[in-house]
Formats: sequence, C-alpha cells, structure tokens
Amino acid sequence: TLLLKHMRLAFLVLPLVAASSPGCLNTCSWSSDFLCDDGGEGSHYSVCAFGTDCDDCGSRTMPPPASPPPPYSPSCSAAVDLVLILDESGSMSSAYGSIAADVKRFAASVVMSFSLGASLAKISIIKFSTVCEVDLSLSDSREEAMNVISSYSPSGGTCISCALEAARNELDSNGRGESGVPGYVFLLTDGVQTSPSGSTDKDAILQAILLKAAGHTLYAVGFAGAAEQTLQAMASTPYSQYAFLGASMSDISAAFSQLCTAVASPSAPPPPPPPQQPPLAPIVVPQPPPPPANPIIMCDESCQFSSDGTCDDGGSGADYSACLVYGSDCVDCGERVLYPSPPPPVPPPGPPASPPPPPPPPLLPPSSPPPGIPPPSLPPAAPPRPPPLEPPPSPPSPPASPPLFPPPISPPSPPSPPPSLPPSPPPLPPP
Repeated sequence: TLLLKHMRLAFLVLPLVAASSPGCLNTCSWSSDFLCDDGGEGSHYSVCAFGTDCDDCGSRTMPPPASPPPPYSPSCSAAVDLVLILDESGSMSSAYGSIAADVKRFAASVVMSFSLGASLAKISIIKFSTVCEVDLSLSDSREEAMNVISSYSPSGGTCISCALEAARNELDSNGRGESGVPGYVFLLTDGVQTSPSGSTDKDAILQAILLKAAGHTLYAVGFAGAAEQTLQAMASTPYSQYAFLGASMSDISAAFSQLCTAVASPSAPPPPPPPQQPPLAPIVVPQPPPPPANPIIMCDESCQFSSDGTCDDGGSGADYSACLVYGSDCVDCGERVLYPSPPPPVPPPGPPASPPPPPPPPLLPPSSPPPGIPPPSLPPAAPPRPPPLEPPPSPPSPPASPPLFPPPISPPSPPSPPPSLPPSPPPLPPP
C-alpha cells in the first residue's frame, strides 16, 4: 500500500495544499502527503482516524456525541427489607475462575431490580468469611449498595452461622416489621461451615431456625460444595421455592433472575375449605377395640450428621433437629420406635333400607278345563228389554181467534206425570 501511494505521488503535478484551521488535527502518520487518508468524504484512503489528516482533507465536522443511555428502570416495586448475605470465603476467589466476578454481577442485578425508597425496598449487605461484617445496614441508597458490592474480595474461612445471626439482629433492630414490612434474607454460599474451629453446619441450621422463628423468610442458595440437606434444613418452606443448589453461578443467576417479583408477589396460602353443615348424629354402636399395631423400628445412618457424637434427629432427648428424617441418626440416638396410626374406626351402620315393592303378578292365559270334564254351562242371556211405548200424538187444535182483551196471567200449571209403561215380564226360570 505504501509503495502504491508513493508511485501515485510521482504523477502529481500541482500539489493540493490545505491550510490548517483551528481544531484541525494532523496526528495521522500519513498527514501532509497531499492525499486525504482519514476515510471521510472525498478521501483517497482510510488509514487514519477521522479528522486527523487536516492538511490533506480539510476541516472535518466531528459527529455529535452519543446521547446518554436512558435511566435504568427497576423491574418491580415492593415494600420489603432485604438482607443480602454473600459468602466471601477463599473458595469464592477468582483464583478458582470467574466466581468473584459472577458474584458481583449477580449481587448488582439483585440491587438494580428493586425500587429503593423510604416506603419501598431497603437493602442490607453482609459479607462473611472467617468472621462476618454488616457492610451496609438497611438503606435505600443504590449507590452505597453498589460500592459495597464492588469491594467484594474473597479470603478466609466460612462462618454461615455468624452471618445468619447478624442478619436476624439487623432485621430486628432496623427492620420495619412493626409497620407490616416483611423481612427477607438471601444467603449465597459455595460450601459448608468451617469457622470458628469445631463448628459445623448444625450451628448454621440452629441460627436459621432462630431467624425463621423471628418471622423472617430465608432463601438458602448454594452451588459447588454446598450441602443440599443443609440448604433445605435452613431454608423456609416450601423447600422447592426457598432452597436451591446449582452447579455454578450461572444456574443461580438464571433461577433467581426474577427475585424481586417473587418477593413482591409471594405465593398466597391456599384458601380455607368452605364450612360444612354439621352431620347428623349417627347411632353409635360399640365396636371392639382394634388390635395393637406392630411398632416400626427406625434405625439408619442417612443423616449427614450421623455418628458425630450428638443426637441430631429431633426426637426425644435429641441435641439438635438437623436431620430431615426421624430415626436417621441411629448410632447417636439409638433405635427409634414409631407406632403407626391406627386404622380409622368403622362407621356405624345406617338405618336398614326399606324392602323393594313386590313385583306385579304375571299375566296368566285363560285356563282350559282338564280333559274329560265338560266346561260349565252358563245361564242363557236374558232377552233384550223392549223399548218404551211412546204416547199417541194429539190431534191438532183449531186456530184460535184473537181475544179482544189480553188473557189474564195464570200461575204455571204443574208438570204432567210421565206416561205409564206396561209392567216388565217376569224373569225366565233357570234351565
């Protein structure tokens, strides 16, 4: 390209010289070579930045600066007190990959998704390693929350119980629970409790129980080396909503991308069943007592804290209630006896049902007399009665002359008796 440029310079007879003007730059390596090289309108080449070959291209009008992006709009509004607990132990260090950067990015997305304000959401941030520290008390300042997140620097051990205790104290002291604002805690960790020395996940579970007993809701979220049973034992119920174990931070970011919406619109409890009419008092019939059920012996070692010298199944005499299944810490608690619930009592018999109506008698054909016996003779029918005699017609009367005076009105005559009929013949004697 350089060779071609110098060859073309040899054929130029009258060089074109452009005077420099204020604000015109000549910082291009090919400036003042009588060829416009900034790639703008009318240029010969595009080997310089726009406006840096002013002697050859003349003054350039720089494009206006890009407009600033629109202000960020949070995804939802909810009046909540949220404590964000971030595991800052050494295993979260960037030496193991981009975990630290992913944690910062996720925490920032959570803060940016809430509408913060005195009557809206307030956020507190607690980071823990060997010890924990409340880096930000409940606040509605988005700038302060982002500054705390930017200072995230993993190192040290893992004291989950310290962070849960600090979160409970923060909500009890600075929360707005008395005004009806709910308190939420979001715990993010990648391992199990290791600090202080000798502590275990049971200490974290105990602090989680105290936090939930104070009326707060706990999300227990982990990845990598976190224990799923510990997350479920710490989280609020149902576990399917408040406990989560992912393979990486990408899984957590995808699962809780709508955390603000979930907090703003929690699942409503099921409606109570409709009231039922009281049933009629049944007739109680004494039943013999059922035979005693055979006890079930519960004894296995499926609890994650089994055989550690303390009973953890939450039964009689237990030191902890850290196992999810009763009788799953057999070495420390001994055999557990579970009596199955007796079968439900047999309902008393109801009133006897009324018998069905008898079926109608079948239609029988007319019976015929047995052979050899003549059928019975029936009496002859009586002759028909003759019709009654009609009286003979009366002769027509001669026409009467009209009277001179109107006839007097006489009372009506009584009705004439019916004509007498001849007596009926006597009945015929039987044959």
